[in-house]
Amino acid sequence: MIITKNIKSSLVVMFGMMIFLTPISANAQFFKKLKKSIEDKAVDAASTTTDKILNGKNDKVSTAPVVKSPPKGETTTVQNQKKSIGAGADDQNQEVLRYPAPSKDFRDVVIQAHNGLPRYGELHLKRDSHKLITNKAYQSLLEMRFLEETFNDLDKTKLTKHQNIAGDLAMKNSEFSQHHLLILGKEALSDAKLQEYFCGANAQVPCNFYNSAGERSNVSHWGGAGNNEFAQNRSYTGFVKSYFDTLKNWSQSFYKDGSEVAYYVAKGLVAEKYDFKEKGYWIGNLFAIGGAFILHHSNFMAYTDNEKGIRHQRKKIFLPMDADKARAYNLNPRSPVFVVFKVRVNPKPTNTRNITWEYELESPIIEFYKDVALTDKMGEMDINSANLKH
Repeated sequence: MIITKNIKSSLVVMFGMMIFLTPISANAQFFKKLKKSIEDKAVDAASTTTDKILNGKNDKVSTAPVVKSPPKGETTTVQNQKKSIGAGADDQNQEVLRYPAPSKDFRDVVIQAHNGLPRYGELHLKRDSHKLITNKAYQSLLEMRFLEETFNDLDKTKLTKHQNIAGDLAMKNSEFSQHHLLILGKEALSDAKLQEYFCGANAQVPCNFYNSAGERSNVSHWGGAGNNEFAQNRSYTGFVKSYFDTLKNWSQSFYKDGSEVAYYVAKGLVAEKYDFKEKGYWIGNLFAIGGAFILHHSNFMAYTDNEKGIRHQRKKIFLPMDADKARAYNLNPRSPVFVVFKVRVNPKPTNTRNITWEYELESPIIEFYKDVALTDKMGEMDINSANLKH
């Protein structure tokens, strides 16, 4: 055994001497190949990292909206970016636009959508949808975007007291901006950050910020209810220092050119029984009833005669439909019909604290649906050639 070990040791020494005595050119070739191998591995590693970034597997979050469609054909349409966000239990049966948060300290902003664009007006308020939809955060970011001059008056060093603002526009703007940030923080912050900025430091248990419907509940004070003004002021100034610029930059990512193309959903009513002579239904009340998320019927800018007819003169619009199809729908007078307009929204600040959301038709084609979910399409028409009557 000792002889064998000695022989092995001698062979190792001889092998080392052979390498050392090998001509320099041979050694150079050896190290050149070694260097190339290392460089190739480095390139492969860099390519893998690049692929992860391009395919959305990096840790940085884009603020471009992601369109999530219901699983009719098991497809997901993604707008302006490659990153696709998986559907949760609450968004399986509705189409939404998801605006990724700028950091993990915020939650994504999610609104309802139609054909890949924001859905305004009448919404589809499903049970438990409150756990997903964050309309208030979305609208607050839009207001921050278009009330920029108001936020320039924001006092970042202390809370503005209401009793000291009489006749002072800058202080009124500061109070408004601070309250706006309170609402935006409550709606957009992550659950962990809610505890940090809106739950008292001496709270025995974590604060509950959700109501029975799954919505974020109202928050009245910085630092948590019951805290003194010093604690509230510390919470507010800390929030502004950490997140004001982030929120301002996030707001600028919406309506980048100052306007937005969206869908306005109006709730109309069947005006009378099926018209056998004309073969169809007369639909009325298009701009008189319904929800008003972002857009209100009073801010529709009507230009053509037919647009003015349904907007100002309250004329009914005719929806052609053959008798067999009408028999299947079996609509009665006062039955709801949901009318969808593709519009361009042009926000107009009317003063330092209010915005008028004007909108005009982007397309003359209007769609008619039986259901508020916009899944049962009854027909469509060009408004400029539509038949109207009082």
